[in-house]
Amino acid sequence: MSAATRSTGRCPAPPVEPTAQPQCAEPRYELVDIDRYEVSLDGPVGYVEVIPPLFICYSGYPYPAAIEVAQVFDFEQAVRRVHEAAAHTRGAGDHGRFAA
Repeated sequence: MSAATRSTGRCPAPPVEPTAQPQCAEPRYELVDIDRYEVSLDGPVGYVEVIPPLFICYSGYPYPAAIEVAQVFDFEQAVRRVHEAAAHTRGAGDHGRFAA
């Protein structure tokens, strides 16, 4: 497997407001270590660590400051969990970073 950036291929539902532009804030992931993927939107927001059969989800950046938010059995679900956790814990332009 190459270290190329990949995406889940999913997009959120279009907005209810007719004047709003639909935006595809699709999370991307990239293999950054032998068993760890970095999840990003417009910057890094968290990590998915592979410990078979589990995928451990971490929200935050950099890795030592990230907080575990879930453990799941499906990789795409793990990426979504990291994305959802980052959306709830960060402000605009924060990229999921936490003060250490």
